[in-house]
Amino acid sequence: MAAVANVSRQPTPSPRHTSYNDDDDHLSTIPDPRSRTISPATGTPPSPSPHPDLSSEVATLSNKLINAINYQTNLDDTLSVTRHELEAAREKIRQLEQEAKNHNDQIASGLLVKSSVVGAERTKLLKIVTEEKKKREETEKEKKKIEQELENLSQALFEEANKV
Repeated sequence: MAAVANVSRQPTPSPRHTSYNDDDDHLSTIPDPRSRTISPATGTPPSPSPHPDLSSEVATLSNKLINAINYQTNLDDTLSVTRHELEAAREKIRQLEQEAKNHNDQIASGLLVKSSVVGAERTKLLKIVTEEKKKREETEKEKKKIEQELENLSQALFEEANKV
């Protein structure tokens, strides 16, 4: 009985009751059971609560529970999206690793060659081609010179043959 008497007196508000600010009432999709004015069983308005502070405490806790459920739902949605993104990223990593392995296999088998190796080989071949061109030009000059000498000798022989 003493506990009931203490409950019926108006207690001084505690700091947690005065500092509570319920700005998220609009987020709830669950109807507030306290908003009914007519009792569904009797069709009459509910009797006033003998403990008004308990009613406000229940309302506060109900709002906190609704907010916690909404927050948990948001967290679950975010977790689901994050897991999906993680799985997609892992699949992309597997795909890229396979492509890298195929690329390295092609390099090892000789199907693909590094550009630096090709560049060095190209430079080497261009140098050889340039040297071969120079040799060819020199050979053609010598050939013309020899042909000219042969023509001169042939002409000299015909001239001597005609003199005799």
